[in-house]
Amino acid sequence: MANAQEKGCVTPALYRCAYPAPYPEIRVARQNPAYGRLLLEDYAGVVSETSAIMQYNYHHFVLENQYSEVADLLGCVSLVEMHHQEMLAETIMMLGVDPRYRVFTYTNEEKYWDASYIFYGNDLCDRIAMDIGSEWAAVTNYRVHQCMIDDPYLKELLERIILDELHHITLFNQVMQKYCQPQLPHRDTSKTAPDPPDQPPK
Repeated sequence: MANAQEKGCVTPALYRCAYPAPYPEIRVARQNPAYGRLLLEDYAGVVSETSAIMQYNYHHFVLENQYSEVADLLGCVSLVEMHHQEMLAETIMMLGVDPRYRVFTYTNEEKYWDASYIFYGNDLCDRIAMDIGSEWAAVTNYRVHQCMIDDPYLKELLERIILDELHHITLFNQVMQKYCQPQLPHRDTSKTAPDPPDQPPK
Protein backbone atom coordinates (compact mmCIF):
# COMPACT_ATOMS: atom_id res chain seq x y z
CA MET A 1 0.00 0.00 0.00
CA ALA A 2 1.29 3.47 -0.86
CA ASN A 3 1.89 5.68 2.12
CA ALA A 4 0.07 8.98 2.61
CA GLN A 5 2.83 10.97 0.95
CA GLU A 6 2.74 8.97 -2.29
CA LYS A 7 -0.91 9.35 -3.22
CA GLY A 8 -3.84 11.70 -3.34
CA CYS A 9 -3.52 15.46 -2.96
CA VAL A 10 -0.08 15.55 -1.30
CA THR A 11 1.85 18.17 -3.26
CA PRO A 12 4.81 20.48 -2.60
CA ALA A 13 2.30 23.31 -2.08
CA LEU A 14 0.69 21.36 0.75
CA TYR A 15 3.92 21.23 2.73
CA ARG A 16 4.11 25.02 2.92
CA CYS A 17 1.30 24.94 5.47
CA ALA A 18 1.64 21.46 6.96
CA TYR A 19 3.67 20.63 10.03
CA PRO A 20 6.94 19.25 8.63
CA ALA A 21 6.76 15.64 9.71
CA PRO A 22 5.83 12.47 7.80
CA TYR A 23 2.24 11.28 7.65
CA PRO A 24 1.67 7.72 8.85
CA GLU A 25 0.56 4.90 6.62
CA ILE A 26 -3.23 4.71 6.49
CA ARG A 27 -4.22 1.45 8.15
CA VAL A 28 -6.40 0.08 10.94
CA ALA A 29 -6.00 -2.75 13.43
CA ARG A 30 -9.30 -4.27 12.33
CA GLN A 31 -12.60 -3.27 10.75
CA ASN A 32 -14.71 -1.39 13.29
CA PRO A 33 -17.83 0.45 12.05
CA ALA A 34 -18.28 2.15 15.43
CA TYR A 35 -14.91 3.85 15.02
CA GLY A 36 -15.80 4.69 11.44
CA ARG A 37 -18.95 6.46 12.57
CA LEU A 38 -16.98 8.31 15.22
CA LEU A 39 -14.51 9.57 12.63
CA LEU A 40 -17.40 10.79 10.48
CA GLU A 41 -17.71 13.61 13.04
CA ASP A 42 -14.16 14.73 12.22
CA TYR A 43 -14.79 14.17 8.53
CA ALA A 44 -18.14 15.87 7.99
CA GLY A 45 -19.62 17.06 11.29
CA VAL A 46 -20.12 20.65 12.44
CA VAL A 47 -16.46 20.84 13.49
CA SER A 48 -14.82 18.84 10.73
CA GLU A 49 -12.36 18.84 7.88
CA THR A 50 -15.22 19.45 5.44
CA SER A 51 -16.30 22.54 7.39
CA ALA A 52 -12.71 23.79 7.58
CA ILE A 53 -12.17 23.38 3.83
CA MET A 54 -15.33 25.28 2.94
CA GLN A 55 -14.78 28.00 5.55
CA TYR A 56 -11.17 28.65 4.55
CA ASN A 57 -12.02 28.61 0.86
CA TYR A 58 -14.81 31.16 1.39
CA HIS A 59 -12.50 33.39 3.43
CA HIS A 60 -9.88 33.03 0.69
CA PHE A 61 -12.36 34.17 -1.96
CA VAL A 62 -13.62 37.26 -0.13
CA LEU A 63 -10.22 38.41 1.17
CA GLU A 64 -8.21 37.89 -2.00
CA ASN A 65 -8.57 41.39 -3.45
CA GLN A 66 -7.65 43.30 -0.30
CA TYR A 67 -5.44 40.82 1.58
CA SER A 68 -3.80 38.61 -1.04
CA GLU A 69 -1.13 37.33 1.37
CA VAL A 70 -3.75 36.16 3.86
CA ALA A 71 -5.90 34.71 1.09
CA ASP A 72 -2.93 32.71 -0.18
CA LEU A 73 -2.36 31.35 3.33
CA LEU A 74 -5.99 30.32 3.65
CA GLY A 75 -5.84 28.52 0.32
CA CYS A 76 -2.66 26.77 1.39
CA VAL A 77 -4.14 25.68 4.73
CA SER A 78 -7.23 24.46 2.92
CA LEU A 79 -5.02 22.08 0.90
CA VAL A 80 -3.80 20.52 4.14
CA GLU A 81 -7.38 20.13 5.36
CA MET A 82 -8.23 18.43 2.06
CA HIS A 83 -5.44 15.96 2.73
CA HIS A 84 -6.84 15.33 6.21
CA GLN A 85 -10.27 14.78 4.66
CA GLU A 86 -8.80 12.30 2.17
CA MET A 87 -6.94 10.36 4.89
CA LEU A 88 -10.07 10.22 7.05
CA ALA A 89 -12.19 9.04 4.11
CA GLU A 90 -9.78 6.21 3.37
CA THR A 91 -9.63 5.26 7.05
CA ILE A 92 -13.41 5.35 7.43
CA MET A 93 -13.77 2.97 4.47
CA MET A 94 -11.20 0.60 6.00
CA LEU A 95 -13.31 0.63 9.15
CA GLY A 96 -16.33 -0.51 7.14
CA VAL A 97 -18.30 2.73 6.76
CA ASP A 98 -19.30 4.70 3.64
CA PRO A 99 -17.61 8.14 3.85
CA ARG A 100 -20.63 10.19 2.84
CA TYR A 101 -20.70 13.76 4.12
CA ARG A 102 -22.84 13.05 7.14
CA VAL A 103 -22.83 11.92 10.74
CA PHE A 104 -25.15 9.68 12.73
CA THR A 105 -27.21 11.15 15.56
CA TYR A 106 -27.83 9.45 18.89
CA THR A 107 -31.08 8.12 17.43
CA ASN A 108 -29.14 6.60 14.51
CA GLU A 109 -30.45 9.14 12.00
CA GLU A 110 -28.21 10.46 9.24
CA LYS A 111 -27.46 14.20 9.36
CA TYR A 112 -25.75 15.47 6.24
CA TRP A 113 -23.18 18.24 6.21
CA ASP A 114 -24.71 21.72 5.88
CA ALA A 115 -23.22 25.00 4.66
CA SER A 116 -24.65 26.75 7.73
CA TYR A 117 -21.88 25.05 9.74
CA ILE A 118 -19.25 27.51 8.53
CA PHE A 119 -18.57 31.04 9.80
CA TYR A 120 -18.81 33.55 6.96
CA GLY A 121 -17.79 36.67 8.90
CA ASN A 122 -17.65 40.36 8.06
CA ASP A 123 -13.99 41.35 7.97
CA LEU A 124 -10.45 39.99 8.09
CA CYS A 125 -10.05 39.97 11.85
CA ASP A 126 -13.30 38.27 12.81
CA ARG A 127 -12.73 35.65 10.11
CA ILE A 128 -9.20 34.80 11.20
CA ALA A 129 -10.24 34.83 14.86
CA MET A 130 -12.94 32.29 14.06
CA ASP A 131 -10.51 30.24 11.98
CA ILE A 132 -8.29 30.04 15.06
CA GLY A 133 -11.28 29.02 17.16
CA SER A 134 -12.23 26.37 14.62
CA GLU A 135 -8.73 24.89 14.75
CA TRP A 136 -8.83 24.73 18.56
CA ALA A 137 -12.25 23.05 18.40
CA ALA A 138 -10.87 20.49 15.94
CA VAL A 139 -7.92 19.75 18.22
CA THR A 140 -10.30 19.23 21.14
CA ASN A 141 -12.48 16.83 19.13
CA TYR A 142 -9.49 14.83 17.94
CA ARG A 143 -8.18 14.55 21.51
CA VAL A 144 -11.55 13.31 22.74
CA HIS A 145 -11.76 10.77 19.94
CA GLN A 146 -8.23 9.55 20.63
CA CYS A 147 -9.37 8.69 24.15
CA MET A 148 -12.38 6.77 22.80
CA ILE A 149 -10.42 4.70 20.28
CA ASP A 150 -8.43 1.56 21.08
CA ASP A 151 -6.51 1.30 17.82
CA PRO A 152 -2.86 2.42 17.74
CA TYR A 153 -2.95 3.20 14.02
CA LEU A 154 -5.95 5.49 14.36
CA LYS A 155 -4.42 7.21 17.36
CA GLU A 156 -1.23 7.81 15.37
CA LEU A 157 -3.15 9.29 12.44
CA LEU A 158 -5.16 11.61 14.66
CA GLU A 159 -2.01 12.73 16.47
CA ARG A 160 -0.39 13.65 13.16
CA ILE A 161 -3.47 15.60 12.08
CA ILE A 162 -3.41 17.44 15.41
CA LEU A 163 0.14 18.60 14.70
CA ASP A 164 -1.09 20.21 11.50
CA GLU A 165 -4.01 21.89 13.26
CA LEU A 166 -1.72 23.33 15.94
CA HIS A 167 0.63 24.56 13.22
CA HIS A 168 -2.31 26.29 11.53
CA ILE A 169 -3.12 28.05 14.80
CA THR A 170 0.43 29.40 14.83
CA LEU A 171 0.09 30.61 11.23
CA PHE A 172 -3.27 32.26 11.87
CA ASN A 173 -1.99 33.89 15.06
CA GLN A 174 0.76 35.47 12.97
CA VAL A 175 -1.92 37.00 10.75
CA MET A 176 -3.75 38.32 13.81
CA GLN A 177 -0.57 39.83 15.18
CA LYS A 178 0.18 41.55 11.87
CA TYR A 179 -3.28 42.89 11.02
CA CYS A 180 -5.39 42.77 14.19
CA GLN A 181 -3.01 43.30 17.12
CA PRO A 182 -5.30 45.69 19.07
CA GLN A 183 -8.08 43.08 18.89
CA LEU A 184 -5.93 40.07 19.73
CA PRO A 185 -6.87 38.62 23.16
CA HIS A 186 -4.29 37.00 25.38
CA ARG A 187 -4.11 33.25 24.81
CA ASP A 188 -2.03 30.53 26.39
CA THR A 189 0.22 29.35 23.57
CA SER A 190 1.87 26.55 25.54
CA LYS A 191 -0.14 23.91 23.65
CA THR A 192 0.85 24.91 20.15
CA ALA A 193 2.75 22.52 17.92
CA PRO A 194 6.40 21.85 18.76
CA ASP A 195 9.03 23.68 16.77
CA PRO A 196 9.44 21.98 13.39
CA PRO A 197 12.75 20.51 12.29
CA ASP A 198 15.03 22.68 10.17
CA GLN A 199 14.17 20.85 6.95
CA PRO A 200 10.83 19.37 5.79
CA PRO A 201 10.70 15.63 5.15
CA LYS A 202 11.82 14.39 1.76
